[in-house]
Amino acid sequence: MTTLTLLLFIGVVLLSSNWSVGDASAARRGRQTPTAGPKPNVYVSDFQIDVLPPSAAAVPKPQDDPQKLANHIVELMSTKLVIALQKAGYSATRMRAGDARPDSGVQIRGLFAEVDNENHWRRAIIRTATDNGKMQALVAVANLSKPDQALYEIAPLPGNEDKPGAVITLSPYVPLTKYELSKDANGDVFKGIAPRVVNDLTELLKRNPFLIPQ
Repeated sequence: MTTLTLLLFIGVVLLSSNWSVGDASAARRGRQTPTAGPKPNVYVSDFQIDVLPPSAAAVPKPQDDPQKLANHIVELMSTKLVIALQKAGYSATRMRAGDARPDSGVQIRGLFAEVDNENHWRRAIIRTATDNGKMQALVAVANLSKPDQALYEIAPLPGNEDKPGAVITLSPYVPLTKYELSKDANGDVFKGIAPRVVNDLTELLKRNPFLIPQ
């Protein structure tokens, strides 16, 4: 092999080697795990809870009105969630009944429910101003760019209808996280639940960084 031929051969080998290294580097860059974007806006809807309607013969005094306790429960759930979300770096807004539904972002919604003696799920019902029965907060996370999905349906049981304390069937298509508490739970209980909800949301977005479009 002449000197010139040998030099040309070495040049081709080196050039091929450089292209291989470049291709490998590009492939590695292409395999890099995508980083999550900014945190989405989060909207906290007031949770649903039922109240035993007063009888026509007995209108409760303000201090005995079960509606007062129901409002207090809903208020605690919403406000503690908003505070925990903001503390975790999210832009969080409370959505009340009648507020316009945003076209994007994350919605945290849910209802309070209880299990009866026959192991049926029912919408939790506040019967008295001092009700202290057990119930569960059922929490769902929704992508607001997608259509709403019902959290439950009224169970098709004899005599059951859409009324306070109705028997319900939870949707198999909407993941629900359950948190047990009592109907007379104080603010510290909700303050403890709220960060757990936020942590679940953060983990969900971490595992699925493009789940919620920005």
